[in-house]
Amino acid sequence: MRAALAGTTGNAVLMGVAEVGTPIGWVLLPGLLGVSARPRVAALVSAWAGVLVVASVLVPVIPGHRTDPQALLASAVSLSAVPLLAWARRRTRTASVTRATGPPDVAVFTVPAGPGSAALAVCGSPGEIGAAVPLRGGGLLALVGTVTGAALDTPAGRRAVEQTFRRHARPAASPPHLAGVLDQAVRDLAPAGHLLATIVRVDRSGAVEAVRCGSPDLITVGGDRADLAGVPAGPALGSTTVPAGDAPPSPVTGRRVAVVGATFADAHGERWARVLDQVAADDDPARAARGLTRGPRGGRRIGPALVVDPGPPSRA
Repeated sequence: MRAALAGTTGNAVLMGVAEVGTPIGWVLLPGLLGVSARPRVAALVSAWAGVLVVASVLVPVIPGHRTDPQALLASAVSLSAVPLLAWARRRTRTASVTRATGPPDVAVFTVPAGPGSAALAVCGSPGEIGAAVPLRGGGLLALVGTVTGAALDTPAGRRAVEQTFRRHARPAASPPHLAGVLDQAVRDLAPAGHLLATIVRVDRSGAVEAVRCGSPDLITVGGDRADLAGVPAGPALGSTTVPAGDAPPSPVTGRRVAVVGATFADAHGERWARVLDQVAADDDPARAARGLTRGPRGGRRIGPALVVDPGPPSRA
């Protein structure tokens, strides 16, 4: 937000000093900054740009924007449209994330993942971290993890971690890069806290790659049986003096890929991997993800759980 407001101010000063009178000179940069931001930030940028346009007309020492009514109307219309365009852009991005039906104690969200689809189940279990961000072109970036530490395992701490991931989940971002960003975020939020996480990327072709940092191995399904993917384990984020983000991502193959958090493995004990055979039993990734949140012996649900079918439904 600060960068957008500073850019808008700098643009107005430059246009005024250069005595630029055309509306596009005053509106283009604020419009680009606003459309690329969240709707609330876009509205603030547009309002501030409007204030600067009015100042350029009312204050004689700022030559800038001409007083032609048509020029002022064009600027007003353009700046008013910026928040609407930002909202439409955000709505288009989030419309691909839908909530599947299910019991009230678990929320399952489905999202495109390459030619296929994915489902993320969250249920508010202690330390739960889960986020899935659709990418332009049909890709997906997802985070599944568990936070530890009193300062980090709070609603505000967990929300800050998830928001950091969503903010940096861009088409060019790789899982190691996101691991490094989250590692620094954990250190800043709670030096004594840790994040045990798996970061998964699905590209538009359906290729899956992942890094895991202190979390259980991924599960792959080939045929009717689930097996461990063999993704190398790295340290939990925020747990070492060496910043994360250097390990290359590991490719993961299979008609289905599943990810669970450390609390799942802890709850089911040494035999946790056997429980995951249920991942292969249901063709619907949403039902499979929901099933993975069931606690042992009918106990409280344990989340999060991510199930990815990277290929089209006909291949499942």
